[in-house]
Amino acid sequence: MHRVTTVLWAALLCVFLTSCATGPYSAIKPAQSPNDDRGYRLLTLDNQMQVLLISDPDTPKAAAALDVRVGSGDNPEGRGGLAHFLEHMLFLGTDKYPDAAEYEEFITEHGGNRNAYTSFEHTNYFFDINAPYLPEALDRFAQFFIAPRFDAEYVDREKNAVEAEFQMGLKSDSRRALDVLQEVMNPEHPYSQFAVGSLESLADRPGSSIRDELLAFYDKYYSANQMQLVVLGAQSLDELESLVVPMFSPVPNKAYAPEQIEAPAFPAGSLPMQVQIKPQATQRQLQVLFPIADYRDDYHTKPLSYLGNLVGHEGDGSVLSQLKAEGLAESLAAGSGLGWRGGSLFSVSITLTEKGVDEYQRVLQLLFAYMDMLRQEGPRQWLYDEQARLAELAFRFKENANPMGYVSSLASGMHYYEPDDVLQGPYIMDDYQAQMLADLIQEIVPDNAVVVLEDAAVSTDRVSEHYRVPYSVGQLEPAQLAAWKGEVDDEVLHLPAPNPFIAEDVSLVKIARDNPEVPAKVLETARKSIWFAQDEEFRLPRGATYINFRSPLVGQTPEQSASATLYTALLKDQVNEFTYPAMLAGLNFSFYKHAQGMSLRVSGYNDKQSVLLDELLQVMASPEFDPARFENIRLDMIRSLENSVAKRPSSQVMADLRESLLYGEWGEQALIDALQSMRSQDLVAYAGDFWRSASAEALVYGNYESAAVAELSQKLDTVLLGEQSAELPQLRVLQLAAGESVLYPVTVPHDDAVLAWYLQGAGDSWQDRAATALTAQVMKSGFFQQLRTEQQLGYIVSAFAWPQLDVPGLVMLVQSPVANTAELALAMDEFMRQLESSVDAEQFQRHQQALVNEILRPHKNMWERAEFYWQSIAKKQFAFDGRETLAGEVEALSREQWLDYYRRVFLDNRRSLQVAAPGQAGALPAGEQRRVDSAQALKADHDVYLID
Repeated sequence: MHRVTTVLWAALLCVFLTSCATGPYSAIKPAQSPNDDRGYRLLTLDNQMQVLLISDPDTPKAAAALDVRVGSGDNPEGRGGLAHFLEHMLFLGTDKYPDAAEYEEFITEHGGNRNAYTSFEHTNYFFDINAPYLPEALDRFAQFFIAPRFDAEYVDREKNAVEAEFQMGLKSDSRRALDVLQEVMNPEHPYSQFAVGSLESLADRPGSSIRDELLAFYDKYYSANQMQLVVLGAQSLDELESLVVPMFSPVPNKAYAPEQIEAPAFPAGSLPMQVQIKPQATQRQLQVLFPIADYRDDYHTKPLSYLGNLVGHEGDGSVLSQLKAEGLAESLAAGSGLGWRGGSLFSVSITLTEKGVDEYQRVLQLLFAYMDMLRQEGPRQWLYDEQARLAELAFRFKENANPMGYVSSLASGMHYYEPDDVLQGPYIMDDYQAQMLADLIQEIVPDNAVVVLEDAAVSTDRVSEHYRVPYSVGQLEPAQLAAWKGEVDDEVLHLPAPNPFIAEDVSLVKIARDNPEVPAKVLETARKSIWFAQDEEFRLPRGATYINFRSPLVGQTPEQSASATLYTALLKDQVNEFTYPAMLAGLNFSFYKHAQGMSLRVSGYNDKQSVLLDELLQVMASPEFDPARFENIRLDMIRSLENSVAKRPSSQVMADLRESLLYGEWGEQALIDALQSMRSQDLVAYAGDFWRSASAEALVYGNYESAAVAELSQKLDTVLLGEQSAELPQLRVLQLAAGESVLYPVTVPHDDAVLAWYLQGAGDSWQDRAATALTAQVMKSGFFQQLRTEQQLGYIVSAFAWPQLDVPGLVMLVQSPVANTAELALAMDEFMRQLESSVDAEQFQRHQQALVNEILRPHKNMWERAEFYWQSIAKKQFAFDGRETLAGEVEALSREQWLDYYRRVFLDNRRSLQVAAPGQAGALPAGEQRRVDSAQALKADHDVYLID
């Protein structure tokens, strides 16, 4: 698949238009999508900070982000992780707001979230909050960049959080591969530096404390002229301007100017290079990297998008198509990789089969043969224009995104787009330059390649410094290069055909007079029911058709679950070449197994949608499983399940917790055992039984005429084979008894200890759901502050609501490199017992209102609304009033009622399940818990909630 970067680069924003000036600074209105009715104003302040204001009077959430053009590539030599450590420290108190917990508490109590990230060139800070509280939140946020405290106490503490993050990634193959890449790069290139940081790299040294170096780093790089701020609020543009300008004008401008990076990414004479890495997971990966020029200024041309689209294509004539035909690979992604001031990497990443590892030289030969074909064909304007048309459609019908994610991505991109283009920059392709495209393709050759092979069987002769990764590195022999340049059949690889799925009719259908306010069930037979409504609010030439095929033959045994999952994977593979152009054209589909069957979703532009749906249903009705593809996909699923041991430890523990609560969920080993013995004829037989027993429920929502219902009904008859559907067993959720305490120790191959402590609500009524959700809201910020910031127990520390099929519950989760699970349990229990005394009446009301606002948050776009309707139908909430009912129950809770529920249910008579991975420490939570050794043993003799 073509990997498109979210930020496409351009010239620095150093020249601004002077029209529309509203003060002593310049202001302009950037070009925006015709579908975007928000107001925009772009300012440059006196201190040269660039600010984008976004006015959306209807937004329930305000948001802001500030991006500093400094990152881990700017770390001083020998101080790996300093930029990342600085990011952590800015959250922990300023001169105006010295309390380290204050910012987190204010954001959380007013319905918000906050975070940040550090990349090679950027540090990006962002938050959202209930819209009325934007001014107070912005004031706190601005102080990060004016007067942070860097209290020595928290400097010493927060180093442990960075260390915990470093330890957490020691078994992450993506971080391990990056560690090796940085080690084989040119040591004079800034990207060769250690990025995350550790206690060792951040330790005080003779004559130099880390706090002093933090201050020096901040004073040098955190300059207003290298900052981009985006603020989205419900206020008018003038009101936002009068709010933001005085708050952020005091940020000092130190006139910092980033230097161009002149050093090559790889030492002269070192290419072509071959690197072999031994991964933690059972993965087989081939990555080919090519150092190229920095094309970020050329965002009107987007040469990397053009090339990535072709190399990453999955249709007939593509590299991936041929690799699959020869049984060598499962997936391929291509596009821009790392970028820096002066250069970048073009990356091709291929997931190999076992045969592909043995014959990786053939894989490379096909890749380079495709590049030879592209050079021979030369750039083609019709291909470029086709991509440009798709980008233009995407911008024209652009929909609202999550406010926090939106402002964060805009703040990052503003560094590189011209002022008028800060909104449309990622979508512009209006400058076809054949020579630029040809020059880029000339760089994608064997002599300019870094070939990275990851497989457990590779030979290694060294170990990386930070992540201790076994690897080897060497230059390639002429014979290998000659093999890659071997000839390939001219008919095997070729340019893609013109895309037949590009929307041509983007008109809107007429809204019927009897269009229901919410979807109505307009068709029902013994085996199918269809819900329908036209979208009246978002009014886009798009629609969603969701189909749920239910059968009793899913989830009752591991064999059924494995069969359903493998069946959906094979069907998706069978239609991939047909559906890939549709995906590029904005027509998406997914087919997946769920608790009661399989679901098919088709969404996007409704023009050409029926063509895609016809093909999908036809294949579903008469699948043809190629024996070689069956075997490769079966083995790939087994490998993926085996690789669960390489996931983040906290993720593994949460998966074990989920399996413990949900009947029909099975552990990795049970699924592996089922797949090991499965044959293609077994799957064909299973598919026939499934369709003979299945019923269908569908939602048609969006830009459709009512006739779409009858058309869909007729199409469904092609796959529903039996006379009548079989009766479905009810879904079941484990029901813990009052006072019951269960401990489930699990094995996770990692030094860190992990504890996920699940507390179930007293029942599954709306009141239980409301009280449990409110408890999680009240706990969230204090839990993080106490166990992470103050006690420094780990990097992953969170408390959150975790309902399972609407059975309410909450989870406290900590992954710790410094404490065992017994200590974690004591810290969690102590926090819960102190919670009620720490929440006064005003705080309770703020949390209550924050939760109500979140529950009732308006849908941002058509897909969010369609998803709500679809989930409501699945839950049989046919009045579509679940949000209002839950919000009403939250509002009805008094502080006294909530405290009573909290004490009874979460303190005095807990329904408790602790899933604990002891890690290196070995200790488990103490107490009188009943201990179980598997999720299935726990579920075998338990009461359950029955879900209709």
